[in-house]
Amino acid sequence: MTTHKFLASDSSSAMEEVVKKLGPDALIISTSKRGNMVEIEATNNFSNREKRKEPKGNFSDVLHSKIDSLREKQRNRIYNRETSDFAISTVRNSSINQNQSSEMLKVREQINHLQTMLSGMVITDEKGLNEKTGSDVSLKLRQLEFTPAIVSSLKPAYHGLNLDRGRSAFLKAFANKIACEEVEDIFKSEVIFIAGPSGAGKTTLSAKIAARIMEEKRQERPTLVSAESELVNGRDDLSYYSKLLNLQKLNYKIDENCRSFANVCVGQKIVDISLIAEEGKYLIENVRNQLGATRVATILCLPSGSSKQLINHQINNYKEFNPITAFTKIDECQIFPRELCVLADKNVKIGFLTGSKTILGSLALSEPDVLFSHLESYITSELNYVF
Repeated sequence: MTTHKFLASDSSSAMEEVVKKLGPDALIISTSKRGNMVEIEATNNFSNREKRKEPKGNFSDVLHSKIDSLREKQRNRIYNRETSDFAISTVRNSSINQNQSSEMLKVREQINHLQTMLSGMVITDEKGLNEKTGSDVSLKLRQLEFTPAIVSSLKPAYHGLNLDRGRSAFLKAFANKIACEEVEDIFKSEVIFIAGPSGAGKTTLSAKIAARIMEEKRQERPTLVSAESELVNGRDDLSYYSKLLNLQKLNYKIDENCRSFANVCVGQKIVDISLIAEEGKYLIENVRNQLGATRVATILCLPSGSSKQLINHQINNYKEFNPITAFTKIDECQIFPRELCVLADKNVKIGFLTGSKTILGSLALSEPDVLFSHLESYITSELNYVF
């Protein structure tokens, strides 16, 4: 391998000499100091080694080209690192944003849940309430377990009134809303069905309605009918009441389309339904279709103290027949506001209030004034501390 030595005052001048003589592809073998001079030994004979590809030109151009190349590589590394960091940051931020969105959704759900709970809360401890809040009619009515919807809907009746007058105004408006004013029209119906859950007092109510009809119309003698099926047999209580009132008592077993019902007897019939709910509905529907809905009345018999769930279920069973409700056993348990609010929410009217096994004189027509008096008595006697 042939080498050449170049001597100059500094490295840059020496390199320029190397490039001029051997070209930009020259291989630097060594660099040394010779006093104040710089000596570079170089060659352009590579002995089959792969020549390096460098930009052509003088040493300054080569040097600047290398520097630019290094800078470009550095920029690429920085860009790649920043891009990678940005991607990682984006993923992290996306994850954070998703977590934040999920947390915000949970917070919103909790707020909505709290608002729902607050809307149904009733203040029972009046300590710390200011005078205005402590004497608020709406608050007092809520404490009596009237539902928020009913208290709000009847607010025009008591708005701006003091506690006593506001309470009285609300109860009158509520009584007007749920009382059946045309309850006596039921006594004119050709067929009166008594429906309701087992043990509600349907048989006793049937006898009381028959006695009331006989009081109002002495010439009328309705027939007591026990509607039965193969699954449920009628009890003998109705036979006892029929003998007591000197009325005819018949058994009717449900048949296809209830075709034979019209032939049971002539005249007014009071039917004690001792059937499961589906069969009872089947019987009422078919008789209404045969005679016409205006000639048939349905009374839904509910015992006082029934749960909201039971009342809702029974109303849903018979609501298509526009029943009038009768609360029984009020001598055993009070009718609470929460029960009456279920009827108001369902737009079902109350027709009768009754208690005791006594047949004569124990059936009260639930007219607005009667119902108002009952509510007023209940509130003043049982929950006087609230007001």
